[in-house]
Amino acid sequence: MTEVQAPHPAGYPGGEGFYDAEYRNRLSVGNRVMRSLWSVVYRALFVLSPVPCFGWRRMILRLFGARLHPTAKVYPTTRIWAPWNLSMGQWSALGPEVYCYNVAEVCLERDATVSFRAFLCTASHDIRRADRPLISGPIRLRSGAYVFADAFIGMNVTLHEGAVAAARAVVVKDVAPYDIVGGNPAKVIGSRR
Repeated sequence: MTEVQAPHPAGYPGGEGFYDAEYRNRLSVGNRVMRSLWSVVYRALFVLSPVPCFGWRRMILRLFGARLHPTAKVYPTTRIWAPWNLSMGQWSALGPEVYCYNVAEVCLERDATVSFRAFLCTASHDIRRADRPLISGPIRLRSGAYVFADAFIGMNVTLHEGAVAAARAVVVKDVAPYDIVGGNPAKVIGSRR
């Protein structure tokens, strides 16, 4: 383990002294082995599949523990960090180039859609601590929720029924049913009622 020879910044938890600059991965060995295997299968069999082959990609994801309705759609360029933490309901979709960083569960209910290049981020690091431990929380998209292009959805966020995250929105709090949010940080900009 390497130590950085620099004092804590003023007001840093833990007081004066030195801190460990090396991030410690607290995920299990089994998790890391499965992610390595998933990475190989993703590159060899998933990403190279033709766009219309949704059934093929569903089968591969199910082999890695994903819970997918037979009508769920995942595009070949969708990046999924841990298939075993993914569940998708009827007619739900993860669009092209979506990044699903699902250290914790990501759940898309019926007809929930995540559009082009959106980022679903269920984990971060606790920057208040010197060892920056991994922290995580689920993301839930309730029935009919929609995430538009390039939007960021943070951990512990629920987009309730019919809620919409506008393009490039940064959503770090729950969104009420049928509200439309946009901006950074996302604020209510309209309603689908």
